[in-house]
Amino acid sequence: ICFSLSSIRKNFGCGANVAMQAKQRMAYGIIKDEHKKLGPMKFSETAVTILFILLVVLWFTRDPGFMAGWATNIFNQNGKSYVTDATVVIFISLLMFLIPSEIPIYLCRNRTQQAQQQGSRKIRVVPALLDWKTVNQKMPWNIVILLGGGFALAKGSEESGLSSWLGSKLAPLENISPPAIVLLLCLLIATFTECTSNVATTTLFLPILASMSQAICLNPLYVMLPCTLSASLAFMLPVATPPNAIAFSYGQLKVIDMAKAGSVLNILGVLTIMLAIHTWGFSLFDLNHFPVWANSTSPAACK
Repeated sequence: ICFSLSSIRKNFGCGANVAMQAKQRMAYGIIKDEHKKLGPMKFSETAVTILFILLVVLWFTRDPGFMAGWATNIFNQNGKSYVTDATVVIFISLLMFLIPSEIPIYLCRNRTQQAQQQGSRKIRVVPALLDWKTVNQKMPWNIVILLGGGFALAKGSEESGLSSWLGSKLAPLENISPPAIVLLLCLLIATFTECTSNVATTTLFLPILASMSQAICLNPLYVMLPCTLSASLAFMLPVATPPNAIAFSYGQLKVIDMAKAGSVLNILGVLTIMLAIHTWGFSLFDLNHFPVWANSTSPAACK
């Protein structure tokens, strides 16, 4: 107990000795001096900050859900809005190519007077906040192509009728026990999410799993909850999730290395989800009973 109390005091700075307090004051003084050396914010820094705040505001107000957003009122045709979050990002990016990084000379009175006194007739072109050379050098194009390919694959799976085909293939699962059904579906989702995004995987599979659960009189949450969690177990391929693509882009990893380590993580994740859903999941979500809201939409009466 004494050791625990001393550790707590040490971690939270309670009862620190004089030497430790002196070091903290010295570190604070160094940080304060370095902050002063930065000086006031430049015009370019202020402009980028304003653009970032504008980006967040446009994101949140585009379609809040509890009220009509600006995209619904302005860019709406036949009841469908063609503005997405990507539209806002492109708009802010274009502004960064247009807004200058310094105050133009014709807007700054002091600079205009100095130029007139020097008799200079040349107008210096002020660079923009962002130029294509910087974008071409700093943009991780391999990550963009990897993620774009994943989204294209997910859209192709949806448009080609793959979801309907998978639903027909899941019908024989009603002949096995419910825990085995959940285990097989979690492994299937964990494998499928390696090729598509998490959102696309859940969008494709959850309606199929809900219909299957109603057909065999099984609580839909008992199947949908673990499968939703399994959609986040994307550790094997670079295209599975952005963190994987970022780690793979440095060139020190091979696909086979990620597949070996990711397969172990996927299996451990599925087993952890199975343990959770069969312990506190039953009592928390009442998975032992078939819910009334599912029975009302089921073609057969489940008791």
